[in-house]
Amino acid sequence: MRRRSVSATAHRKAKSADFLKAAGEKETAPRAAEPAATQKASGSHSGVEEAAIPAVLPTLYNKRGRLIVPQNEVADREGLDRIQNKADLLDMRDKRMLVPLPVNYSLQVDDRLPADRRYCRPWTARFLANMARAHYARFHTPLQVNSAVRTVEFQQRLIRVNGNAAPAEGDTASPHLTGQAIDIAKHGLSRTEVAWMRGYLLPLIQEGKIDVEEEFQQACFHISVYKKYLPPSVTPKRDVATHRHSEASTLATAIQ
Repeated sequence: MRRRSVSATAHRKAKSADFLKAAGEKETAPRAAEPAATQKASGSHSGVEEAAIPAVLPTLYNKRGRLIVPQNEVADREGLDRIQNKADLLDMRDKRMLVPLPVNYSLQVDDRLPADRRYCRPWTARFLANMARAHYARFHTPLQVNSAVRTVEFQQRLIRVNGNAAPAEGDTASPHLTGQAIDIAKHGLSRTEVAWMRGYLLPLIQEGKIDVEEEFQQACFHISVYKKYLPPSVTPKRDVATHRHSEASTLATAIQ
């Protein structure tokens, strides 16, 4: 399959569709996180820590040639506002619409991340706590959050110094502006840990509870967590540990 050329400034990354393809799935119908108009065709993968740039359908681009972010479509459907400035950020914190990152023995934060941006949506915090605890139980080391909530005001400043930064508005805006997205550092993780992460994330992608972009240039997992991640008041027990462990070994080979 021929890979389509994209802008030279585009980051190399593997998206949710690549995770599904590596697991042997075909996206024959739109998932909750990706409407039919935003379905992707994935490229092949090669190299230990690299992935081919996925072939992308033309409908995934807006008129300016920027890649449309499906996470924003979900955020709009869920009624999530973009956080405009520090005053907006403080108001949402006071109303518990944003909560602190669940930092503990299993989860740490990059020292460079300012204190006022160490917040996220409640369902994102639940996801982080669950994943970090599961990772620590397996590897006895913490995961690290590199980025969490951002304001439109901050994103506009970032654009001026970083030409690759996502816009602060529109259908290609950064998902961090809603507080639902976080970046998990890959730096310091072993290949086994990276494979475990892929295996852990895959079932949640399949269920439409998250979307993932595995960055290879910035070396992180960019994860958008959706409201449906929060379980109902009564959730039937489900044994997923064995499934996720087996997926990890499969994806270790497939996504490399």
